[in-house]
Amino acid sequence: MSKGADVLERNCMPAGKVFIRAGEENARAYVIQNGKVAAFTMDGDQKIEVEVFGPGAIIGEKCLILDEPAVLNFEVVEAATVIVITRQDFQKRLHKAGKSIKTVLDHAVQKLMHYESLEVSRALAQKDISDEAHQLVKGLLTDIPEEQRLPYEKNLLPHAHELMKALKEIKKDRAT
Repeated sequence: MSKGADVLERNCMPAGKVFIRAGEENARAYVIQNGKVAAFTMDGDQKIEVEVFGPGAIIGEKCLILDEPAVLNFEVVEAATVIVITRQDFQKRLHKAGKSIKTVLDHAVQKLMHYESLEVSRALAQKDISDEAHQLVKGLLTDIPEEQRLPYEKNLLPHAHELMKALKEIKKDRAT
């Protein structure tokens, strides 16, 4: 390593730690070296998982470029070691890059924001389908004694979920 080289901070985080919160300022990105981190959004008091990231993934990178609060929450789901990239370090390195690199990055961030929005919408739609499937199964099993319902629920829920998904696709196709 050359004299004066920048050294990035490395953190070990336990499972269950929420280290980026939606709506809060975050001036860091994280490179996951090992472990797993889940991105989630909240629907009322219900946590909706959007995606799970593993080794090699970078999270929070949008916050290095844009001075905006985080859109998603990030929680360690399997103890993780991450490399921390601060906005200050990123800006220092970006300053050394040419204008064309900055233009490419701006374009990439716009795409990233679009894809992030699509992923959140997809996760919320999945949650709605799951809720509808659960309500359907509960309605079908109302006359069965409570102690006998669980095995039926376990067997019926996956099928009801797929049925609700198919019905939504049919409805969407008919609308177009």
